This record gives sequence, C-alpha cells and structure tokens, in this order.
Amino acid sequence: MKSYFIFTIVLTVAYLVYYAVIIVQDLYGKKGNSKPEEEVFDLGAPEDEQSVSVTESDTGFNVGNEKYETDVTPTASPAPQETETAENNGEIAVAEKLKRLKAQAEEQMEETETYLSDAYTADELYKAMLAKGKTDNRPELVWKPLKDRL
Repeated sequence: MKSYFIFTIVLTVAYLVYYAVIIVQDLYGKKGNSKPEEEVFDLGAPEDEQSVSVTESDTGFNVGNEKYETDVTPTASPAPQETETAENNGEIAVAEKLKRLKAQAEEQMEETETYLSDAYTADELYKAMLAKGKTDNRPELVWKPLKDRL
C-alpha cells in the first residue's frame, strides 16, 4: 500500500477512537460539577448619578449651569410676501453659489478631446453586446470576450 492510504486508515481509526471516548464521557461522565461559564466582576458600591437639566430659550439653550447661544434669531410669523421674497432670495443665493462652485470645478478640470462622437447609450451597448458587436447603421464593434485572453 502507498503511504497515503496507510495515513488515511490510521487517521480514520484515530478519529473513531477519539469520538467514541468523547461520546462515552458525555453519556456516563459526572454531571453538574462543572465550572460556571459566566464571570462575575465586583464593581464596588454603585454611585448615584444625577441627571442634568437641559432647557431651551429664545437665544439658545442651557445644559446644567452652562449657557450656549445660537446664531439663529427667531422671527415672529412673517408676512406671506416676506416669505415669498425670502424663498426667492434663497433660490437666487443657491443659484449663485452653484455658479461659483461650477466655476471652481471647471478651473481644476483638464482639457480633453472626445474621440467618440457617436456614443452608445446603455441600451444600445447592451444590444451590441448581445449581437457580438453588430449594430444597425453603425460601424461594427470589435468584440473580444475575456475568455479569449485567458
């Protein structure tokens, strides 16, 4: 016999003997004399924790004895015209901020040349994949599956 078969036979017999011993210990061994599986930690006497009061006011809020002021000033119910102008001003401010961000992004962009003037949409590319590169009224795509490279 080859050494591999001898090894597998010896290992199988060793496993059978091991599991037989474990099963016999579980069935006939002493029960209830094991150590507790949980640990107990003594943390000392519990300290009384006191809650901290939090109050809110028109100018900010208080946490315990500390006062915090907020930058937002409350307004009484504004008139409908004021609300509309505020919304328009907010939209204008957002549009201006968007223009500034766009200008900053364009400054950091590199100049590129497009080489595909007739780009494919996702649906057209999917159809071309199914047709293995052949599309209607367009140049044929060279289609090389990954399996060919392997």
